[in-house]
Amino acid sequence: MTGSLTKGVKKMYQVDMVKINAAQQKESRVPMLPGAIPGAEVSLLTLEAGNVYAKEPEADKAFIYLTIDGRFRFHAGRIDISVEGRYVFIPGPDQKAEFQVRTRTRVLEICWKIPADNRDEWKSDVCGAFPYIQEYITSTQYRDKNKSDKTISREMVRQRIVPGFCMGSVESYGYDKVAQHPHPMLDQFFFSFPENDVDVLIDDFKVPMKGDTLLHIPLGSNHGVEVHEPNHMHYIWIDFFLGQAGLDRLDSSHRHTGQMRRF
Repeated sequence: MTGSLTKGVKKMYQVDMVKINAAQQKESRVPMLPGAIPGAEVSLLTLEAGNVYAKEPEADKAFIYLTIDGRFRFHAGRIDISVEGRYVFIPGPDQKAEFQVRTRTRVLEICWKIPADNRDEWKSDVCGAFPYIQEYITSTQYRDKNKSDKTISREMVRQRIVPGFCMGSVESYGYDKVAQHPHPMLDQFFFSFPENDVDVLIDDFKVPMKGDTLLHIPLGSNHGVEVHEPNHMHYIWIDFFLGQAGLDRLDSSHRHTGQMRRF
């Protein structure tokens, strides 16, 4: 298990980033930036062929899984499917999650402690919506004012599926840019797919971010992303929020395109 931690300070902000060396990873769980966001825990799981990873439900917690690569079988509740590649899986509040690994598979596991005001809502699962399963490439695409027409943005977990949580992605090629913007009501991680090679702009600080990296965007910072030719921009944003302000921001800024573009 190897990794390196980089920290830099600019103005009043601390920038936390962890990079995993995927080529050297064996069967493992690597915690990534523990304590950076209250109530959130992120780990990168590397699972070898033939193994089974199982996670029992925990009270007042949601588990979100993003598979990065590999071929595997997923089981939770009444769902049992065999797939490969990039998917999002969210077991329900009382559902055990299980991955039976066919080929070496890497999984980003996000544990989110449900905000106290939303715990009854989380436990109810009135619509029987779980387990939630979304193939990455078919996620709903959206536009917002901070991105160019060239950029493809995907909404992988829409707000209101898991209280206080949502997740999506940004993809483009150089040259392109996500304009700098603040959102003090959303605490955020960026996780980069292996092919990602960009600069993250935080106030007047530039942070190079390559693949298999988790970056904490300091709350309230003026942040954006820049990609130069011929590099690929392809990262996940992971948002955590409390109260109505976060929902209002996401509802107003994410406009579905009705399209299914690919590069």
